[in-house]
Amino acid sequence: MAAAAVATAAVERCRLPDAAGRPTWTVRSVHDGDTVTCRDTEGGSHKIRLLGIDAPEMAQAGGRESSDALSRKVAGRRVAVISRGYDHHGRLLGTLWIDDRDINREMVAEGHAWVFGRIAPDPDLVDAESKARRERRGLWAADRPQEPSQWRAEHPRQP
Repeated sequence: MAAAAVATAAVERCRLPDAAGRPTWTVRSVHDGDTVTCRDTEGGSHKIRLLGIDAPEMAQAGGRESSDALSRKVAGRRVAVISRGYDHHGRLLGTLWIDDRDINREMVAEGHAWVFGRIAPDPDLVDAESKARRERRGLWAADRPQEPSQWRAEHPRQP
């Protein structure tokens, strides 16, 4: 509950609303296909993990393409961040919006990310992934794309 309160307080620092009236932050950098850093209107920096999706790692097949796709969508742009707390790495978990565009969903729909979360995944994301798979978009054009979680298990980070 405390993490949710902190996340809510962090998002409330956004003072410039988008067309839907949501406060916005500016995307300073895109780290990969599911993580960005934003600057709030007071100059604070927030690392955000896109909620409900898992993009290929940078060294993994499709990683560069996923990161580039997210960069084209959000780099330097103002985004609304709807947060759902923090992950175990201290990143704000959130959905990025540009006006009426759900950026997390777009990444999945275009085949740049998997739906992340085995327990109660977002049905809109599940539908978007199913359609991307059927149409062999993005990473689904490969015969057997490897989920990022499997790739990370096979390629642990070195201390």
